[in-house]
Amino acid sequence: MRRLLVIAALLAGPARAADLELLHSWTSGSEAAMVAELSAAARRAGVDLKVTAVAGASNASTLLKARFLSGHPPELAQTDKPLRIWSEAVPLADLGAAVDAQLAALPRAIAAELRDAGRPAAVPLNVHRLNTLWSNQRLLRAHGLAVPQDWDAFHRAAAQLRAAGLLPLALGSSAGQKLSLFVAVVLGRAGRDFFERALVQADPALLAGERMAALLREFRALKAYTDAGQVSRDWAGATALLLQGKAVFQFTGDWANGEFQKAGWQPGVDYDCSAAPGNGGLHYFEFDRIVFFAQPARLGAQQRLAGALLQPQVSAQLARLKGGIPVRGDADLGGFNACARRSAADFRAGEARGELTLALSARLGESAYGGLRDVLSAYWASERMTVQQAQKRLALALRQAD
Repeated sequence: MRRLLVIAALLAGPARAADLELLHSWTSGSEAAMVAELSAAARRAGVDLKVTAVAGASNASTLLKARFLSGHPPELAQTDKPLRIWSEAVPLADLGAAVDAQLAALPRAIAAELRDAGRPAAVPLNVHRLNTLWSNQRLLRAHGLAVPQDWDAFHRAAAQLRAAGLLPLALGSSAGQKLSLFVAVVLGRAGRDFFERALVQADPALLAGERMAALLREFRALKAYTDAGQVSRDWAGATALLLQGKAVFQFTGDWANGEFQKAGWQPGVDYDCSAAPGNGGLHYFEFDRIVFFAQPARLGAQQRLAGALLQPQVSAQLARLKGGIPVRGDADLGGFNACARRSAADFRAGEARGELTLALSARLGESAYGGLRDVLSAYWASERMTVQQAQKRLALALRQAD
């Protein structure tokens, strides 16, 4: 009998690597390169990773919820939502002590977002700076302009570029793009303390005050530097306008760096990556994370993959391809360009000062965050909504509880 079992095992060949499905929304060129490297890292860890890509983060989130409702969820998924939102709805995997020990090498602001009831249930891939101004240096030089360091200088430059027949500001259609632009205005004009008190703590006096009114007016004034095509393009389409020499500025996360790198552009020569006007060394960031859902039959494969993705060299390679910076401070920055190094320097300095500013998507409840984005999008789109109406709607949105 034993001999028959041995023969059967030989005929079956080597054991097949465990299958895990990853649902994600990484679909741009640089993002696809990062996913390919992620899959290669999984194979090295003995995990055969199936990737399901869905264009658009909101579309991917909708599909993920539908998969749970149908009883066929993936083993893991990319998410920009706080872990608590998922843990309240579905059981999460316990990735174990080995993964938990690796989380100790991460910044505390990030590690705290990866545990469910004290147990590791998610891993980060890279850090993205959201308050970044991307500039086409070729066009700026051709018009005798420098990268604007404050909002007054930005308005002057944008007006000059518009008069010259160029598109000053490329923008994507998503609500997240509008929110990033608004946050850049708030941080640049009012500072980090105002941002925390008004948008995170929902201070009613600040939300109703004249300073918030002025910030909203300036936010909508930026619309004059954009075009009607914004309603039908994503962030990568907006970046493409800079690469094609059709637009000069873009406010978006440093995933755009991956697109510039892929096109062979050089920072400081072809394009510039600076903190948004007036933002200085403030590092407003989010990080890509993968959440692991409880599926006991797949736990071993989940733990192996999580451990592999937390390795410094893997963290560095994934971040370099996608345009961010490694989530681990001990990762080697060799091969990263000047944009990434600048972001990393500001991130580490902000961490040392205790002034890192985590994105609103990771700090507000789902209802408050969604409401905030909806109000800003509606205010941007409709000239009929007054500043005072927008202020009242912001206050109501930020008071929503899940």
